[in-house]
Amino acid sequence: CFRELWLQWQSGGELSSFAAPAHVDSMRRMRLLIASMLLASIRAFRAPPSPFLRRTTALFAAKGKAKGKNRKVKEETPEHERSVAGAINWYPGHIARAERELRDYLKRVDVVIEARDARIGATTAHPDVSEWIGARPRVVVFTFADLAPANVVRDWKEELSRDVPVFFVDAKRGGAKALQGIRNELTKAGRVVNEKRAKKGIMPRAARVAVIGYPNVGKSALINKLAGRKAAKSENKAGVTRSLNWVRSKPSTQGKGLPFELLDSPGIIPAKQLNQRMAARLAICGDIGDASYDTRLVAEALVEELTTRRDERYARDGGASLLSKYGVDPDVFAPDVYVDELADLRYEGDAGTAAMAILTDFRAGRLGKVALEGPKAPQRAAPEPPADAPKPKPVVVTNEDATRPLSDEEREMAERRDAGDWVGW
Repeated sequence: CFRELWLQWQSGGELSSFAAPAHVDSMRRMRLLIASMLLASIRAFRAPPSPFLRRTTALFAAKGKAKGKNRKVKEETPEHERSVAGAINWYPGHIARAERELRDYLKRVDVVIEARDARIGATTAHPDVSEWIGARPRVVVFTFADLAPANVVRDWKEELSRDVPVFFVDAKRGGAKALQGIRNELTKAGRVVNEKRAKKGIMPRAARVAVIGYPNVGKSALINKLAGRKAAKSENKAGVTRSLNWVRSKPSTQGKGLPFELLDSPGIIPAKQLNQRMAARLAICGDIGDASYDTRLVAEALVEELTTRRDERYARDGGASLLSKYGVDPDVFAPDVYVDELADLRYEGDAGTAAMAILTDFRAGRLGKVALEGPKAPQRAAPEPPADAPKPKPVVVTNEDATRPLSDEEREMAERRDAGDWVGW
């Protein structure tokens, strides 16, 4: 059968026209079918490519070039913008729609409250806020202040208070003094608006306040505190508020001033996260949709932030907190190995559960008061010599030694010593 099929194929006949004799069993028929498919594929391969095939090949080649460009961009990313959490990008459709609507609404408000996460105050500052607001009054409110160290609160207050009013609150439990300060700023802005309306002979109205910020920074919870009632839906996850809603506050109990009209908006983030380290910090704090990242990789990024890349001012005790909480020393294991060790020790080898436990404990403040960044440049810990490092011998410098130029070996040893390379030294 195969020989006859081969001869028919060489003569240019149709392979489908060949029929096996009736006495050929099913196994031979199957072999014959496979041979037909192989020979047909050989004929197709030897034939000149069709226009469709040429277009498809060109398309895949273009995609390959694009991937190469993306890989080159990733390689050229500065070290301080990289993260072990991998590529994170989250921009759902409701945010894109809300951003377009918010630009129009901001033209009709009197004052804007920008909510930020005190643990990542720089990351949760939208780069386009100044452009959107224009000359309107702005109030910056840092939420989760109870989870941030006192140093970062002080530094942010010094950095921003010269230009805008700054307040620190815990949006869930509030803070009577800070909330009253925010209300006073809103009342002041409303008073200015109504004075202008009075000069034109227009009746006064309530101040219109827009509350904007990244997802899950506590905007809805803050609105409920300012409104004096639970009017905005609030949950501890990103993407709960999906449309713009007006909330009217209760009248003042002291009879002073009009109530506020508060605009609750969905979390607004840039369409593309160019700085992947900032994107990882959003994921660590739960300020971005959990479908956009790998929990395991984000937990590894958190371990790295608390150990090798920690800021001494804001996360000095990060590594000690991990050791105290889980009994696994993060200074001994690399971040990825640390998650595996914790999984073997406490979670029966389930690395996903171990990673989620690390993130949950950090977000709840069970790893201490830690901020991943502040307004100032990070302060890294000076490298400490290992315990088994040889102690330098005292050197007696004579007049001859002082004038003699250093040899290449001595110069290299001095450079390594100054750089903290104790092993090489």
